[in-house]
Amino acid sequence: MHIFDLGKSALNAQSSVMQQMAIRYGRQVAFLIMAALFGFFALITGHGLVWILLVFVAHMGPVGASFTVFGLDVLAALICVLFGRRTYLTVAEVDARIARDRYLNQMRDSMTMAAVTATVASAMGRGGAGKAWSILRRKKG
Repeated sequence: MHIFDLGKSALNAQSSVMQQMAIRYGRQVAFLIMAALFGFFALITGHGLVWILLVFVAHMGPVGASFTVFGLDVLAALICVLFGRRTYLTVAEVDARIARDRYLNQMRDSMTMAAVTATVASAMGRGGAGKAWSILRRKKG
């Protein structure tokens, strides 16, 4: 039964790993959605104000101001994508992976020990049965 307990513990650890990964991927998706929304709203709402500031305050031409606004939007979108794509393992996920690996190793060790014990016991059992039979045959004869 020890092998089944270790297997159950390994499956529980794997379940915890999967839950932590789902949480991490959910956060990434949320940041990527926020980045997309920010990029969209920045393109819509910020263009007019920045364009007007560049034309009237910085005394740029309309074409130069348009290229500058476009470059700033691309830069903001790239920064948000980089933040959204950043991934890191949480402490709980690392702990769950360590526990899973430990339980799997213990389960393998237990299965190996059970196989060795069964092999040795069966070989000794066959030899022991033969010895007992020979002793019984000597007493009768």
